[in-house]
Amino acid sequence: MKNSKRGFTLAEVLVTLAVIGVVAALTIPTIIQSSSEKQAKTSVKKALSVMNQVLAMSIAEDSVSGSSISNSAELKNLFANYMKVLAYDNVNNAFTSSDGMIYTFYADDTCNDPDDDDPADANCIIEIDINGENGSEIAANTSSYSDLYYLIVKDNTVSPANGNSDGSGNWAPSTTHFRATAGDVDNVALDALLN
Repeated sequence: MKNSKRGFTLAEVLVTLAVIGVVAALTIPTIIQSSSEKQAKTSVKKALSVMNQVLAMSIAEDSVSGSSISNSAELKNLFANYMKVLAYDNVNNAFTSSDGMIYTFYADDTCNDPDDDDPADANCIIEIDINGENGSEIAANTSSYSDLYYLIVKDNTVSPANGNSDGSGNWAPSTTHFRATAGDVDNVALDALLN
């Protein structure tokens, strides 16, 4: 009686592995980018929510709102008092939160209520680096979002800074206080991340 069991040949195994390799090479970058974008969405939504909660607590417990702020250090301290902070950067009025995000604060007057969310009209701005000290891996793979986002602090709320009033959606920080000082920051992507 002859054994009729037959295995795969080496050529068949190599062709199968080549096909799997090609499919993986085509799909893995898309999966990684999608994962990074979801991470960015989650981080930005969390940061905006936390900033609004902190401002609400400050108003309720200490009667301190955006209109009580007169400089960057006061703005930083308003938020630092209610957040878990790992490290302070008093030179740049920034701190690193327990989740690794870096918050940099800028205020040149009281946090007024601008008519729109144009950063050019705002006196109080928060820059959020969602990757912290890990660099800009998220920004490297796509132009639709980055790892730096800007929020406007108004008297009693924190809202996204959604580009310039000219409709370009791009805004370059006007001060070297922020981490990103060269070129435009495509903060208009905040709309897409928050929806």
